[in-house]
Amino acid sequence: MMTQMPVLMHFLYAFLASVGFSIFLCAPKKVLFFCGFSGAVGWSLYYFLSTRSINDPSANFIATILVAFISEILARKLKQPAIIFIIPGIIPLVPGLGMYNTMLYLVQGYFDEAIAKGADVLLVGGAISLGVLVVTSLSNSLNILILKKIHKD
Repeated sequence: MMTQMPVLMHFLYAFLASVGFSIFLCAPKKVLFFCGFSGAVGWSLYYFLSTRSINDPSANFIATILVAFISEILARKLKQPAIIFIIPGIIPLVPGLGMYNTMLYLVQGYFDEAIAKGADVLLVGGAISLGVLVVTSLSNSLNILILKKIHKD
């Protein structure tokens, strides 16, 4: 269950988590704000969708698509690799509590609950991976087409 806070607080905490993870990954100082922004926007969309009764994998997939799209744009504008923005951007979406609960249920011997929670976590993780894959593949394909067109002319 998600904590009931104002949306602005969700945005702020996701921003701080993404910036903190960016610092941990040694991202350049000039991109920290943008890393935080991508994470905060992605989490805000996820929060909006999940409060509208959209299932977790779908909400995570859509939010990850937005994060990856923003990351690709920022990468070109700031002349940085997109991964610098993608990884911190998806950190708020990672189902850490679900992973913890899966292990807790296993240790306590509640195997049915562990399997159910673990399956949910795997679906969410797959949705996040697929969201990044779709946008990155589309971006790379468009870049190849653009380069071919430039070299043809």
